Amino acid sequence: MFNEEKRQAIHILLFLFAFLLKYLSRWQAAGLLFVLFFVAFFLVPRLQAKSHLYRHFEKRYSQGGIFYFLVLFILVLIFPLYIVAVSWAILALGDGMATLIGKNFRAKELPWNKNKTYAGSLAFVIFGTLGALILLKWMVPGIGGGFSIALKTTIVAAIVESLSLRINDNITVAVTSAVVLYLLI
Repeated sequence: MFNEEKRQAIHILLFLFAFLLKYLSRWQAAGLLFVLFFVAFFLVPRLQAKSHLYRHFEKRYSQGGIFYFLVLFILVLIFPLYIVAVSWAILALGDGMATLIGKNFRAKELPWNKNKTYAGSLAFVIFGTLGALILLKWMVPGIGGGFSIALKTTIVAAIVESLSLRINDNITVAVTSAVVLYLLI
C-alpha cells in the first residue's frame, strides 16, 4: 500500500471516534481530540511509522493530521457535538474516499481544478452523505429529513473541497460541514 493509501485509510478509520461523541461531554470530547492532536503532533513524528504516513515533503509532522484534529477540537468548542460528529463523518469518509477514488481511477478532471476529478467528487458526495446520515441518525435518532440534510451538507462541502484554495481541505471540509449543518438543523 502506498503512503497515500495508508494515510487515507487512517483518515477514514478515524471516523469511528465520531461515534464516541454521543457519550462524551463537550469537555471530554475536547480532551479526546487534544489527545489525538498530541499523538499526531508529538508521538507519531518520533515513530518509525512516520515514513509510511507522511507525504514526501513533510519532515517534522503531517500537516493534514495536525489540522484534522485541531479543526475538530475547535469545532467541539463552538458547535453542538452532533454537528461535530456529522462533520467528522463527512471529513473522514467524504474527503478520504474522494482522495482514494480520485487518485486511483482514471476520470475527467474538474474544469476549475485540474487536481480534482469528477470521480473523486462523486465519491465524496456518496461516502460523505452515507457517513453523515449514519452519524446524524446515531447522534439524533428522531431527526426528520436526515437524508436531505446529509446530502445538502455533503454537496456543499464537496464543492468547497474541489476549489483551488490555499487552505488545507481538512479545515475547509470540517468548517463548511459544521456551518451548513448548523444552518440546516
